[in-house]
Order: sequence, then C-alpha cells, then structure tokens
Amino acid sequence: MPQFENGAASVYYETTGSGRPLLLIAGTATDSTSWGALLPLLQSRQYILIDNRGSGQTRVDGPIELAEMVDDCAALLDHLGLERVDVVGHSLGGFLGLALAATHPKRVNRLVTLGAGTISPKTRVLFRDMSRLYFTVPATDWFRLLYQWLFSTPFFADEANVAAAAATSATYAYRQSPGDFARQVAAIDRGMAVDLSTVACEVLALSGDLDLLAPPGAVEELHSHVPRFSHAPIANAAHSLHWEAPAAVAREINAFLR
Repeated sequence: MPQFENGAASVYYETTGSGRPLLLIAGTATDSTSWGALLPLLQSRQYILIDNRGSGQTRVDGPIELAEMVDDCAALLDHLGLERVDVVGHSLGGFLGLALAATHPKRVNRLVTLGAGTISPKTRVLFRDMSRLYFTVPATDWFRLLYQWLFSTPFFADEANVAAAAATSATYAYRQSPGDFARQVAAIDRGMAVDLSTVACEVLALSGDLDLLAPPGAVEELHSHVPRFSHAPIANAAHSLHWEAPAAVAREINAFLR
C-alpha cells in the first residue's frame, strides 16, 4: 500500500499512468477516488492522487491543520523525487493547491482549481451543522443532505439514482467518519494565512455556474490577489463540477496545461 510518513501522519497516495506529473488534491468529505470520472478524459499524464489528512486512507491522530495538508503535498513530491508538477485541486483541494503554489512557488508549474472560493458565513454554518448532524443521523440520510449542495437539479430527477448514490457513499470502505469530517471542518474554520500575491504560476479557476458553495463571485474573490489568474465558468454544473460536467472540465484543463 503506497504510504509515507510525514510528521505524525501516514499519508496515502496513488500513482498511475506515465508522462508529465499531475498532482490532484481532493476536497472536503472525499478522497483520491473522487477523480474517477475525470481522469479518463485528461491527456496522458503521471497522475499523483493524495488522500488529505482526515480522509481516505491517510492516518493521523488529533487535530489537523490546512498547513499540514499543504506540507503533505510538498513532502509527497519529495518522496517521489519530483521537483515540479502541475496541480489540479477541487474545493478545499483548490485552496491547498493555491497555498502550495504560494509557499512552495518552485514546485508548481501550473494550477487549476475547481469550485474553490471564499467561504461565506452561511457556508460556515452549513459545514458546522453538517458536522454535528453526521454524528446523529444515518449515513445515507446525511449524504442525501450533502448532495443538495454538491449537485444540480438533474441529479435528483430519479429517486433511484439518489438512493443508489447515497447507499454507495455510505458503504464505501474508506468513507470519511463523522469525527474526521469534524476535524476537517474545524481545520477550515481555523483557516490558513497565506499571501496569494506570491503565487508565481499561472492559475485557471473553474467554477460551476450553479454552485451554491463556491459561486463564481466567491471564486473570483478568492483568486483576486493571484497575479496570473483566469476564470472559466462551467455551464449547468454545481459544486461537483468534475462529476456533473467532466467533459467540459477536462477540455479546460487539457487546453490550459497544454
């Protein structure tokens, strides 16, 4: 099982494919498997998939911090002997990618963020409430509530589809526990001070035009201090835009990284 030790954490990662290296960083409540719909559509690369602290098969005790997750990414590049990579990050993973580019500017060639924006007070309350509820409601019901914020209306047109997705999420072998979700939410609440004006690479921000968690305005706001930043909205997609519109997302990524 591919893991390496970084500080107190045993960090899980996977590598697949060949070519120029591309590091993919997942968002909150998910792990490296979240890229399944997108990878077949990307140009041939060496894909490097990491499980953040508090998700998947990465193991660490106690509180976690965003800065530690950023350091895990840099340490993984050291572990693999890679000096410089392209990076794609979704949601929390997009912020981690920005922080990696700001704090380790020589390690990131180009960066694509998906659904990464400033967090509104409303969203902070949502995360805290979802964290609290995860301890008290059945997992399938919790995921059904979470999906309201991840997907747009067509996902819910077929009740059987919603039920099957919730059952799959609830029975996933490495499903994030309520405690681990709470640790990630607490880390997001504490935040990480980072000067995005020091990001030296070009950054492409993709946002779903139907995203309730990171609407296009919040994406623009988060990236406003990045010197070389462009923004491309993805039509008819909510927060999980790489699942709802994988072909459109892949086209933007392939063109930008080419």
